[in-house]
Amino acid sequence: MENRQLDSTTTIEELRNSGKYPIVDLKIFDSLSSLAFSNYSLFREQEVFDQAQLYLEDILSLSVLRRKQYLKTLKSREIVDTNKLEQEDAYLIEMYMQMHRQHAIDYLLKKQEESSALTKEILIEAHKKLLQGTSSNRYTKNDYRTTDNTFVTKSGSAFEIHYFALPTSQIEDAMMNLMFYYNSQVHNEHPFIKPIIIHGLIGALQMFDDGNTRLGRTLQSLKMYELLQVRERYDFASPFIYSSRSYLAYRYDYRDKLGEVAICPNEENWDQWIKFNLLRLEEQIFYNRNKLKEYKKIL
Repeated sequence: MENRQLDSTTTIEELRNSGKYPIVDLKIFDSLSSLAFSNYSLFREQEVFDQAQLYLEDILSLSVLRRKQYLKTLKSREIVDTNKLEQEDAYLIEMYMQMHRQHAIDYLLKKQEESSALTKEILIEAHKKLLQGTSSNRYTKNDYRTTDNTFVTKSGSAFEIHYFALPTSQIEDAMMNLMFYYNSQVHNEHPFIKPIIIHGLIGALQMFDDGNTRLGRTLQSLKMYELLQVRERYDFASPFIYSSRSYLAYRYDYRDKLGEVAICPNEENWDQWIKFNLLRLEEQIFYNRNKLKEYKKIL
C-alpha cells in the first residue's frame, strides 16, 4: 500500500482534522463478529479449494527431492514478486535474498514450528525482516508507525489523499485484536477466506511506515499453509500457494478494494475484497499447475 507524507506538518494536520478525509479506526474488527459470506464467495472458495487439491496432487507426484526443490523455488519467486509489486528492484532483491539474512517467510515458518500462536513480537520482527534489503530498510528502526500524518493516496494519483491511516494511539489495540483473530478458531473452516481477511486487516490498518501489504500477503500465505495442512494432512516444509504474482496486473483494483475495506468495513466491501482475492488465488493456482506440467516434461 502506497502512502505519502507531505512536507508541511501543519498542512497535514489541517487536512487530517478537516473532516474531509476518512480516518481508519478500530471499527474494522467489529465488522468481523457478524460477517456473513455471500453465496458467491463461498462457491468461489470451494472452486479454489478444488483446484488447490488437484494442484496438491500434482506436487505430491514429484519425488521428495524434486518436491523440496519446487517448494523452495516457489518461495524464492514469491519474495521477488511481492517486492516487484511494490516497485522494488527485483534484481537487487534476488541478489540480497541469495547472499544475506533470513527472510520473513523462513522466520515465520520457524516460529510456527516452535509455537502454534502468532505474537505481536514475532509479527514485528517478521515485518523488519521483510523490509531488509529493500528501499524501505530505513523503516526497520521502529516497531510501529510513529506519525499520525501518514495518508494513503488514491490509485493512479501520487498525492491525492484517499484516507488517513489508523491513529498511532490505536495501533497497540489494533495489534492485539489482530493477534486474537489470527490465533482464534473463528473462520478456520474457511482456509482461503480467513487468510484473505487477515491480509485485508493488515493492509487496511497501516500499523507500519511501509511494507503493510507485503506483510499482509505474507501472512495470507502462511495462514493458508497452516489451515490447509490441518485439513489435507500433507507435510510440506513451506507453502505451495502464494499470490503476489497474480496481483501485478490488478494493482489499482487491489488498492481500491483494500481502501474501501479500510474506510468502510461493511459486509459488501469485505465481500468485494474476498471475491477479488479468491479470483487472484484461482488464477495463481491455474498458472502454477500449467508451469508444473511443463516442468515435468523436461525432467
